[in-house]
Amino acid sequence: MNGKDWLVIFEEMRKNIKIILCYPLAIVFWVFFPIIWVIPFIFQGRAFVGSLASSAFKDLTGSAQYIPFVLIGAIVSTYMFSALYGIGNSFRMESYWGTLEFILGSPAKKIMVILGKAASEGIFSTFFAIAQIFICIFVFGLEVTLTKFAPILFIMLLLLLGLYGMGIGLAGITLQIKESRGIIHALDSLLFLFTPIRYPVQINPITHAVSLFIPLTYGLVAIRGILLVGRPLSSLLREIWLLLILDIFLVGFGLFIFTWLEKRVRKAGTVSHY
Repeated sequence: MNGKDWLVIFEEMRKNIKIILCYPLAIVFWVFFPIIWVIPFIFQGRAFVGSLASSAFKDLTGSAQYIPFVLIGAIVSTYMFSALYGIGNSFRMESYWGTLEFILGSPAKKIMVILGKAASEGIFSTFFAIAQIFICIFVFGLEVTLTKFAPILFIMLLLLLGLYGMGIGLAGITLQIKESRGIIHALDSLLFLFTPIRYPVQINPITHAVSLFIPLTYGLVAIRGILLVGRPLSSLLREIWLLLILDIFLVGFGLFIFTWLEKRVRKAGTVSHY
């Protein structure tokens, strides 16, 4: 990449940050929504088990405490929402704003534009996640020490690559099919089902098998292993390597899909179609 490419990324990132800051209620929503979303599941777990700890749950996850398990899933899911809705739906939003044709018709490399969007989403998702961690610490008693912060940050960065690779590919599909809400809702439902965001996927052989091909699985296993079980980063090398392999594949595949479909849409002249 040359200096102009970096300038496109920076300006696109700056533009998206300015747009998000214009809607403070949206920021408040994304800070609190993932935490509020898990509260019914906490109540549901307590109703089923009669307490907030379970020996059967410990056999599956290594920790008997359900609340920290589901809270960590809620925090990490912020990045999933960012990838699907923030990046995957980004060009659909440009269409609503009336700027999509100008972006695709500009001499700037379109992949730099999408990387700028990904960078801005990463910044805000990290802000949301940090705010949620503080809420969980002070309200729910989640324990996060400074010694655990560095390895968790490393794993989150790896997870970010894989999820945003998915989002970049989805952005290309959005250019082709125009309306992305249906496919995005379908994807987030599938990710909730086949990854351990809400529950340990080992409970079912099908969900467990499918989860092995999704980066969220390894990111959540590693983060929970550090926070809830006290595993050192050196004991999570398998999860880290598998996450890295999925990252490389998803980023490469996502960039290929986006580049291919963006060129196809412009060649077909269907950029402004609905």
